[in-house]
Amino acid sequence: DPIGTYNSGIFDESAAEIVAYDAATQRAFVVNANDASVDVLDISDPTDPQKIAAIDVTLAGPSLGNANSVAVNGGLLAVAVESSPKQNDGLVAFYATDSLALLGTVPAGALPDMVTFTPDGRYVVVANEAEPDDNYLIDPEGSITVIDLKKGVGKAKVKTADFGKFNKDKKREKLEKAGVRIFGPNATVAQDLEPEYISIDSDGKTAYVALQENNALAVLDIKQARVKKIIALGFKDHSVAGNELDASNKDDAVNIRSW
Repeated sequence: DPIGTYNSGIFDESAAEIVAYDAATQRAFVVNANDASVDVLDISDPTDPQKIAAIDVTLAGPSLGNANSVAVNGGLLAVAVESSPKQNDGLVAFYATDSLALLGTVPAGALPDMVTFTPDGRYVVVANEAEPDDNYLIDPEGSITVIDLKKGVGKAKVKTADFGKFNKDKKREKLEKAGVRIFGPNATVAQDLEPEYISIDSDGKTAYVALQENNALAVLDIKQARVKKIIALGFKDHSVAGNELDASNKDDAVNIRSW
């Protein structure tokens, strides 16, 4: 049951999108994409959350756009920040959860859309969605950034897992036959794959990355920063009873039916 609510006062503009909680400070860090910031809430009294600060992510580097994701581990706040334009490479900014001081930044790929820590806090894994521009004139390659924090933020080591090896004709044909959706005009496989969400195995060795637009999952070896394979998610027959859905989010109506 809800026991407390924070209201940003902004409706339908992504003003409260992704949340990470830091137990040590009893703070919630909330992505405010409407304001290119991360709102900091004091929830020490969970019945009365209060906004106490906002982190302006555009100050972390030149030509930056919105924050897209936040994660917390061991007093570190990691924020995935896209560039402006978002087809350029973005970065991950690290802040102290207590002082909110910027501790450093690490480069990421185009449109870093999710950031998460491995359970032991050693690695940060970032899904770089790499959306094309509206005209598909610029279509960056999707990728996954792995940041090794063994020696701290200042000496972080960065590796990038890309999908270049899947561009070969035979591998592309195999993926498409399995049900991986590759559809962008004149796009290679690497350009068309759009990593969006990450789930990490409890042992911290493997990440499963949703390729949302492509009906597939990528399986990542975290230490090696290498995509081991891509798994197609298959199809669902929406003409079968019980599989009804609302097929449009643009008609201002709820229309759940068979298709």
